[in-house]
Amino acid sequence: MNALLVCASPSPGAEALVRELCAAADVIVAVDGGGSVCRGAGVVPDVVLGDFDSLPEPELRLIEASGARVVRFRAEKDATDLELAFAEARSLGATRVTLTAASGGRLDHVLGVVAAMAANGDLWPQVAEPTSRAWMLSEAGRRRLVLAGRGSIVSLLPVGGSATVTATGLRWPLVGAILDPAQTLGLSNRIVGGSPAEVEVLSGTLLVLSPRVDDLPPAAQPSEPGIQTRV
Repeated sequence: MNALLVCASPSPGAEALVRELCAAADVIVAVDGGGSVCRGAGVVPDVVLGDFDSLPEPELRLIEASGARVVRFRAEKDATDLELAFAEARSLGATRVTLTAASGGRLDHVLGVVAAMAANGDLWPQVAEPTSRAWMLSEAGRRRLVLAGRGSIVSLLPVGGSATVTATGLRWPLVGAILDPAQTLGLSNRIVGGSPAEVEVLSGTLLVLSPRVDDLPPAAQPSEPGIQTRV
C-alpha cells in the first residue's frame, strides 16, 4: 500500500504535483498544516493529524466536514507530527511512503524530515517536490535506485553514520566506497551517458537527492543488474 504524507511547506507550483501524487496514493495523510496544502490542491485527505499549531481550527473543521478523519495530539509531545504521520501510515498498512511539501521552511525541520525518513527506512520513504526528489536507501528497506536524466545532479549523503555505496553511470563512479557523514565525497555528482545511473547501498543508510528526475520502474530498468563503468 502506498501512503502519501502531505506536509506543510509547499513549493511554488505544488498544487498540481499534490494532485498527481494523491491520484496515485492508496491513502493520504495530511500532516497538520498539510491540510491547507490539500485544500489548495482540491484534495480531501483520508486523515489529518497533528497538534494543529499550523492549521486554523475553522479550516480543520471544513476538512473534517469533507470526510477526513481527524487525529489530535497535544503540543507537549516527544515526537514530531511527521513521525506520528509515519506511525499512522504504518498502522493503516502502508508499505511505501512518499512525502511532499516537506522540504521548505526551517533547516531544523528539514533535518527532522531526514531523521524521520531514516527511522522508517523499511517503508522505502521518498520525497517528491516540484523541483527536487529524494530517496532513502537502507539495509532495512530499499537498497537500489535507478535514475534517468543525463546531466542531472545527484548527491549521495550518508545518514546516521558511514554508508558503503556503489554508484555507476555517474561522472564520478563509486565502487564499494565508504561515505562518511563528516565528509562530502558524495555531494554534487552527475548522471552521464545514455544509460541510467544506478545507486546501491551495501551497508548503512543513504539519502539520495536530485532534481525532479523519476526513478525508473522495474520494467524500464536495465535487464542486467548493475551498469558496467570503467573506474
